[in-house]
Amino acid sequence: MKKLNLNENFISRIWAEKMYYSGLKTTDGKNVEILDYGIRNKDSGADFRNARINIGGNIFKGDIEIHRSKKDWFLHMHKGDDKYNKVILQVVFWEDEFSDENAIPKVSKSRIVPTVILSKFLTKSIHEIWKEIIENPSSEFKLPCWPENGKVDNEIKKDWIKKLSLKRLEYRSGRINSRLNAISEQTGSPEKKANWEKLFFEFTLEALGFSKNKEQFLRFAEILDYNKIKKYPLQKEEPEALFFGTSGLLSGLKYRDEYISRLKSTWEEIKETYKPQVMNKAEWNFFRLRPQNFPTIRMAYAVSLFRELVHNDFFKRAVLCFENSKSIKKDISGLFLGIRLTGYWSNHYVFGRQVKTEIKSIGEERVRDIVTNVVLPLLFLYSEKFNRNLLKEKVLHYYLATKEKNKNEVTKIMQVQTGISAATVSENQGLIHLHNFYCVEGKCKDCAIGGEVLKAAKDSELLRIILY
Repeated sequence: MKKLNLNENFISRIWAEKMYYSGLKTTDGKNVEILDYGIRNKDSGADFRNARINIGGNIFKGDIEIHRSKKDWFLHMHKGDDKYNKVILQVVFWEDEFSDENAIPKVSKSRIVPTVILSKFLTKSIHEIWKEIIENPSSEFKLPCWPENGKVDNEIKKDWIKKLSLKRLEYRSGRINSRLNAISEQTGSPEKKANWEKLFFEFTLEALGFSKNKEQFLRFAEILDYNKIKKYPLQKEEPEALFFGTSGLLSGLKYRDEYISRLKSTWEEIKETYKPQVMNKAEWNFFRLRPQNFPTIRMAYAVSLFRELVHNDFFKRAVLCFENSKSIKKDISGLFLGIRLTGYWSNHYVFGRQVKTEIKSIGEERVRDIVTNVVLPLLFLYSEKFNRNLLKEKVLHYYLATKEKNKNEVTKIMQVQTGISAATVSENQGLIHLHNFYCVEGKCKDCAIGGEVLKAAKDSELLRIILY
């Protein structure tokens, strides 16, 4: 597991959400049950006060202290500090090499404090948890440098956000490039048209997954293997059968529905030919999603996208849209919105439940996100690989100049607490990059805004840890 550099308040947010872990045990093997998490403490002292915990069959009432690793108990000099005498449990996120047997966390009268290493008991990957939390900041969200950053010159802020916006474009392009390299090792050439279509397909499907099904859609796309299935002459409802069958979403359906019966029958016929790895239906999330974000309706759109890529040169049309169009924003959005949901999926969000309102396509907001997070970085990479300078120029101009009112919760709060008004695609992306890779990771000294605040204060303690 890659160790993300998480600050303690971020870890506290994970700790406060019991869905993120289960089966807790102390480092000496005792079972831990949280009876009451207590109250979050924002002042000096332990992170949670008045908690109740069952440790190894014994009930304790007191405080909980959160750390990145075991050594922090000693680095923070808690032993001898009366504010920590009521600590009954230390929760550390990462196990470190701090192996001195004599260095056991203790409070007054040498009472030993039990320790839980939280990363060992996570119910999902830390990267998934990280994404969920940064996309859903709590009402307590507070930047380390706020409100002192209000004194920082606006030009410094604007220049920094522009630099970060370009870093974010490069970051996303780099991620796509890593996948291109992996594909090229299998196919022998990064220049093949099919490889770029495959990239486009995979990362667009990831974006279709929204926050709760991103990982699942990307894994599905990789399992399906665009380059493999495009070679087969899939007819009529065979693409639907292949997509829904491979994803596991056909599994266990008992509706008396002619369409479902046909898909199941077709799936049984074609799966012997393709022999795909079938995903578990339980992997997909429907809970607390709006119907338009259900994985079933998004999968139906993925089928239509596949058809457009294979039969109507969709990727080429996207490239030409940037190179030739006089109204790129309108035309690139039109390409995606033009992929219609027809037949069964024009009035079903899930199998077996018909709705009265016609479902035409994915929404404009989702298209906007796909253009920002997939199309722009992919075409930026494409322009560099093939020295298409006009394309690169058009992509950068779109990124830097296109107006965008982002409804992202992170950018809303970041605008308020940095005093930066984000009006373009790039400015919104710059704020997201600042939040994700500087604020969350506590890199205030590496941040142009944080650096100015520190310089003015001459006291690094002024920057509080970000609250979630």
